[in-house]
Amino acid sequence: MHNNNSNLLFIIPGFFFIEEYQKLLYYNDIPLGTIQLSSFLKELVKVITNIIDLRVEGEKEKELGVAKPKEDNFKKAFLKILEKNNIQDYNNIGINCYTSFQYFYTDLIAKILRKEFPKVNIIVGGYHPTGVPEDFTYKNSPYDVIIRGEAEMVLLNLLNSNKLNKIEKKKQEPLILSSDILTDINSLPFPDYELYLKRYPLKDKFKFEIYNSRGCPYQCTFCSDNYAFRTYSFEKFQENFEKLTLIVEEYNKKNPKIGFADQSFNRLSFNERILDYLIENEYNKKFVFSCQSRIETVASNIKLIDKFKKSKMIVGYGFETATNLLLREMKKTNKAVKYLEDTQRILKEYKDGSEIYCRLNILVGFPGENQKTFNDTVKFIEKYAIHEDIQISPTFFTNYPNVFVYENMDMYEKKYGTEFLKEWWKLPSNPFKNAVPTKLSHNYSLKELILDYKEKYINILKEFKRQGFAELVTWKRFYNKWYKEL
Repeated sequence: MHNNNSNLLFIIPGFFFIEEYQKLLYYNDIPLGTIQLSSFLKELVKVITNIIDLRVEGEKEKELGVAKPKEDNFKKAFLKILEKNNIQDYNNIGINCYTSFQYFYTDLIAKILRKEFPKVNIIVGGYHPTGVPEDFTYKNSPYDVIIRGEAEMVLLNLLNSNKLNKIEKKKQEPLILSSDILTDINSLPFPDYELYLKRYPLKDKFKFEIYNSRGCPYQCTFCSDNYAFRTYSFEKFQENFEKLTLIVEEYNKKNPKIGFADQSFNRLSFNERILDYLIENEYNKKFVFSCQSRIETVASNIKLIDKFKKSKMIVGYGFETATNLLLREMKKTNKAVKYLEDTQRILKEYKDGSEIYCRLNILVGFPGENQKTFNDTVKFIEKYAIHEDIQISPTFFTNYPNVFVYENMDMYEKKYGTEFLKEWWKLPSNPFKNAVPTKLSHNYSLKELILDYKEKYINILKEFKRQGFAELVTWKRFYNKWYKEL
């Protein structure tokens, strides 16, 4: 047994109350932030790390993956996994509550850990603890440390200072910690893929991603990525990218894709250099790539689309809506006419029968949405975006607790008659459904929206021939069921 004072077991929570459609969306990504933390700490501290992904374990151990858990059965299954991973070797456990959808799951495993292993330090971080730390500071809270924001420097200081050995287990509230020092992202080592993949070598399933920035320079009112924006150097990108290609070739031979996980592929000169690099080094002959970008960014240099196609880069454009009202409310643009014209110009470039398609992201159900705004967006799509090389990707607005909307619900209630479920992540039912406003505007309910959504978008989605039929069936089944529940 090794010295466990500096050892850290990372746990990735699963999701309760969700359905098959959400599993398609949330169960194939590698927890990049967590394995980045692992490599960072290993480089600077004498620490041994391990990881348990309860999303994957839930596929093998039924009680960990059920929608509605029976606490005793869940506890037995969870303890079995912990024992298999030598829980006694770890004095520190870090839970990544990445999204509010995982709050219920996070809280249950933390309570089990505290009861069964009273001496262990329980550390929680992620978007939800960052946005709502008070959700983790209730009476008899099982948590010892709550990390707000970026975790690298906080964990480094905790391990270096020996503070974790001095935490009083009988204290009233957990420590809430954040770092005043931004992580120098160009100094970060390559993520610890070995830690994850030696444990979960699931060939051809994972979505492999790379960052060339952190945070986002924009202030969209629906987005939870509020970390300070800064970028990697090209040399750092190149170093990480070349290492990642070797991993993808080994683990995703049948489906060699690499996604640029940044919120927006938005620095024109830098990103054009990346595209040139992919083309010149013929990575486009081995891999397919994907990224997110903004309408105005690409419209300012429309020739960039040629390089997107040559490099096999599938771009998801954050279009969101075709209406001036909602574009302003989302803080996407104050120039709706030009925005729509730019979108048309971009979409036209994809109608030439090329091998690479694009994706047009639509945000449905934003506060203030009404039947007219919904129909105006659908009409725009039907007129300009129906094509076999344009994938329409509609998603419902999620009222995350650390976004502008959640912090200003009263304003939307007064302005539009929007109705929300406050603290929806604490309700014992599907959080993906609870996160959507129950009423969008004075005369437009959620039930009316879902009816319009499933009837209008099913025909639009069918036009994109590259989408699997099974996915479309799962999509339709989910929204039909949701409509009947309301």
